Amino acid sequence: MSSRRLLLSGMVVALFGSVVLSGCSTFKGSRKIDMAPFSENTGVMFAEAAKVSRPFQFKHLRPYVALPEFQENRKRSEPLLKALRSVVFYSNQVVAIANSRLSAQDKNRQLARYLREVLDTSAGTAFLDSLGLDEASAKTVLQNIRDAKTYLEGIAAAGPIVTAVVVAVQDRLDALQQTVIPAIDAGMDRAIEVDFHDTRTNYMNLKGTQARSMRALNFLYVARMGDRAALDTLLNEDPSVKDFLPSAQKASAKELDAAERYLRDRLAGIDIVIHQLDYDLAAYKAKQDELGAWRIDVDERIKIARNAMAVWAQSHRNLGAGIPVPPLIDVQGITGSLVGSAKNAVF
Repeated sequence: MSSRRLLLSGMVVALFGSVVLSGCSTFKGSRKIDMAPFSENTGVMFAEAAKVSRPFQFKHLRPYVALPEFQENRKRSEPLLKALRSVVFYSNQVVAIANSRLSAQDKNRQLARYLREVLDTSAGTAFLDSLGLDEASAKTVLQNIRDAKTYLEGIAAAGPIVTAVVVAVQDRLDALQQTVIPAIDAGMDRAIEVDFHDTRTNYMNLKGTQARSMRALNFLYVARMGDRAALDTLLNEDPSVKDFLPSAQKASAKELDAAERYLRDRLAGIDIVIHQLDYDLAAYKAKQDELGAWRIDVDERIKIARNAMAVWAQSHRNLGAGIPVPPLIDVQGITGSLVGSAKNAVF
């Protein structure tokens, strides 16, 4: 278990313990509930976090979306998206319940109901056990919410489950970033390389021949300057020139001219073929560039989701404690800086 999960597990246990041992009497009924900060923060952060569920607009990589690696791993991201949507729905219900004409008891019953739903969507039983918040403990927290005398006390009593939801979502984000995204990335990259293997191989071979031809011409120029040893090196490195220059020691000016024409014609032919490959190479580069852009886009969206959950948890704690203090994380600043590189989003 990571250090982060150990810390958050401790928070769940501590919060649960405080609720069970102290009950709802620790919350003073004289405090007034102020939904404005929570409502505002919820609206701002999840307006941005909701973009996580928007599909990335593939253009060059569209044919690769049908790959098994993409389809199978994309399905693995669906529980995370459902968890995020459930948090949004719960947060909206918290505000709606507060603004309703229901009695405090009925408000807390509804709060417990929606909190149960977000818990079930975000975390499974096994995950709750790993946090030290088993099903029995979760039921106790929910009952404390129902038994609370005021809606504010009910929200405060939800603390252990809110923390568990945050840990569950962060855990899903970790799995997405560490396994799902790399698997899709590797699958697409392999498919691209297979599709363009022949083109890239031909291109590299042509570039190699082009470099050798340029080197051969250089040896000819050096030989014309009087260094006949350069011809020996030329004939050793490029035996095809022997058809025009049989002997390095007895090479005539006419033979040197013929060898030079041969090399120049070869270079011209290579240049033509290389340019014929330009379209395919541009397509290859466009696909690889889009794959890189997708990776960056997903990473940025994951950052948004992580920060949104942190803000949500802090806002929920502030609301339950009757503290109208805005979260310390500037979600608008975070998301504003990502607009240029994280459009149209993600999984």
